[in-house]
Amino acid sequence: MFTFIRLTKSLRIPRGTLHNKWKRLFHSSLRSSIDFDPYQVLGVEKSASASDIKKAYYQLVKKFHPDVSKEKDSEKRFHKIQESYELLSDKDKKAQYDQFGALAFDSNGNANPYGNGGNPFGSHSGNPFGGGQGNPFSGMGFDFEDLFKQAFNQGSGGGRGGRGQGSFVTEHVGDNIEVLKSISFKEAIFGTKVDINYKAVDSCGTCHGSGLKLGKKKNTCPSCHGTGQSTHIIGGFHMASTCSTCHGSGVTINKDDQCSTCHGNGVEEAPRSTQVDLPCGIADGTRLRIPGGGDAPFVTKDPYNQTRNGDLIVRVHVKKDPVFERSKNNIVLNQEVLMTTAALGGEIVVPTIDGEKIKLKVRPGVQSGRKLTIPEKGVPINRNMNNRGDMDVILNVKTIVPETPVQTALLEALADAFNDKNAKRTHTDWKLDLDEEDGQTTEVYNENDLHPSKLQRIGKMLGKFFNLKDDTKK
Repeated sequence: MFTFIRLTKSLRIPRGTLHNKWKRLFHSSLRSSIDFDPYQVLGVEKSASASDIKKAYYQLVKKFHPDVSKEKDSEKRFHKIQESYELLSDKDKKAQYDQFGALAFDSNGNANPYGNGGNPFGSHSGNPFGGGQGNPFSGMGFDFEDLFKQAFNQGSGGGRGGRGQGSFVTEHVGDNIEVLKSISFKEAIFGTKVDINYKAVDSCGTCHGSGLKLGKKKNTCPSCHGTGQSTHIIGGFHMASTCSTCHGSGVTINKDDQCSTCHGNGVEEAPRSTQVDLPCGIADGTRLRIPGGGDAPFVTKDPYNQTRNGDLIVRVHVKKDPVFERSKNNIVLNQEVLMTTAALGGEIVVPTIDGEKIKLKVRPGVQSGRKLTIPEKGVPINRNMNNRGDMDVILNVKTIVPETPVQTALLEALADAFNDKNAKRTHTDWKLDLDEEDGQTTEVYNENDLHPSKLQRIGKMLGKFFNLKDDTKK
């Protein structure tokens, strides 16, 4: 342990191995401490939370930024605010300041290696390596972690440097716009392109969103003094609300300086048009989001206000088709089948959404509700036309209604052939009577036809009918 301390104290950096910028980070000569109280600069107590410190910092930046404030020492005070927030927003630096005060940092805000009682290793709480973090270099005037952070920040080309060096920016987001677009059933299955025409709030084309005439500037809001908030005392409580004069922006525009097109609003309503690709297999009620296609925020642009348009949301309505229906990934077709085809069997021809005609065989005696499946003629799955659901053909047996005497005679003969005694008969020889005394059903025949076979009865009935028809022709 003692050997490690000795080696650490005698650490040397060979000349020329590091850039001068990094040499200054390793320099451990005595420098004066900071000459300000960061809590007092930000106007917060030591017990203030991180969010309270951040809020106070934002309000002060709005008020004392050199581009906004007209006070003589605004730039100097602005730098003090930045340094104070950089110190208090860092948990480790804040802890060192709370324990050792201003002596813990030099005039540049870096850790002072001799500011905590003359121990070059920054020892406190019994830890000879300082900070309780296990870092043997944390109290020597430099920190390897900070060194690497700054090195990578320089290499990334961000231009912002370390924490606390960026300017304060407020982001404003516009409202979303939702439009309804109707498409046909077939377009929903195979996909289509649709044109969307609508109106949206967008940046003014004359002032490009600044709300100002050329060469004019904004002024600090006289009501909230740049904070964007108004404070009211109600029943002993301090209530904060958005400033009604500047609407929270902290700045105002004189009427003479306002853009003549948007009247200082920075935005105007304008017609917009866009083309949207609707994928295959899209369902009714689907919402598609087009980022940035909505309204611009109702705020003027400046270096401290970043604006972003809302989104355009297209809600799809799929019209009903007279032939096809959709059930999840399947297409359903209700197909009528004549009673004779259902009884005897046969073939039917059905259409598909692809425009094809497909023949299907029907077994004898098929019943209503029978489902026949045609594979891969349904809805595309996961927007892939090569992976489709099935087409379900639901058979609906259509009952025959006789419209001519021949059709009536044939159906009555059919009923007799299948021993259907409940079917209505028009010929007296085939009528079923109900005995009024015992309530039993009895068949009534002519005396000459007491025991005919069913085929003979059918032939006799049809023969009488056709003979009668022939007599009428004579």
